[in-house]
Amino acid sequence: MQRIWCLILIFSVLCLLTAKKSNAQDAPVYEQYVFDNTLLNPAFVGLVDIIELKAAHRQQWIGMGTRNTPSTTFLMFRSRLKDRDGGLGGFLYTDRNGVNSQTGLQLNGSFQFLMRTKRKTRTILSFGFGATIFMHTYDESSFDRDIYDPIVNYGKRNYLGYDANFGVLLTHGGLIAGISFNNMLQWTCPVYNVELERSPSVNMNVHVGKTFWLAAGVQLCPLFIYKTNMKNLNQIDLGVRLKFLSGNKIRTVYTKDENEFVIGLTYKQTLDVGNVSPLSVSPMVGFIMKGITVSYLCDIGLTSLQRYNYGTHQIALGFRLYRDKFTTLDKHNVASMVYDF
Repeated sequence: MQRIWCLILIFSVLCLLTAKKSNAQDAPVYEQYVFDNTLLNPAFVGLVDIIELKAAHRQQWIGMGTRNTPSTTFLMFRSRLKDRDGGLGGFLYTDRNGVNSQTGLQLNGSFQFLMRTKRKTRTILSFGFGATIFMHTYDESSFDRDIYDPIVNYGKRNYLGYDANFGVLLTHGGLIAGISFNNMLQWTCPVYNVELERSPSVNMNVHVGKTFWLAAGVQLCPLFIYKTNMKNLNQIDLGVRLKFLSGNKIRTVYTKDENEFVIGLTYKQTLDVGNVSPLSVSPMVGFIMKGITVSYLCDIGLTSLQRYNYGTHQIALGFRLYRDKFTTLDKHNVASMVYDF
């Protein structure tokens, strides 16, 4: 166990050092990972032996109205493969932000290797891949025509885009440690002026978490995430969740409780070059009951903009099926830390 923690520490340090030496730029990182960790790393797909369908919506800056403020909507699906060496999943999404909007489809796949078995604890290495195709819309039709601007054509233009992501995840009982990369193809909307706009970049996420049993039916799950564009935009997310488990046991590849009630808190801080300051604090609440999942999060900004926007709100609704009826110890089980709902 000590060797595993040493490898994780060395791996994380190397990632941080690499982030300071590379040239790149930022791309959107979906904040809904608090509701579905496959948005953070495709290697999470298939780690839980369930079939799940989930819808999630994120509305930013409620105080400024819902018409022109950023919003993102997801419809997600994931399932573990029948032979239990990987999983398949994906999501449809719509992202709106001012004159820019995207509607797309991402498909994720993963495969896992059982590295070590010791009684009921398994060490599993998971690799995940994702491919995305989307329609990017640049809409200037609502611009004020009484103000002349030679670079505005007052029309709506659509562009077909594409992307790919990749992730690696190590699980050892209740421990998870991983790294993921998105925006790997660095697609640029043709309408942008490449001389004025920064070129797109690969984004990296390093994440480490652990499950601690405080008492029978009570879990504490901290999670650390480091996000970077590998140049000058960096951020850390510090999250913690308290889980209360109850109900009948579900006999899957691993045994879990039928119902869960969860409360959590996430703190975000920017580590941008020349700007290290708090960003937000996000309380959340969620529950799982009879396979139905409901969760809500409120993102409270810690900057001066918070006085005007009244926060960002996220909600997710889902349904999951547990496929196996019995625990089979010769199959490799999954991490006991499942940081989503």
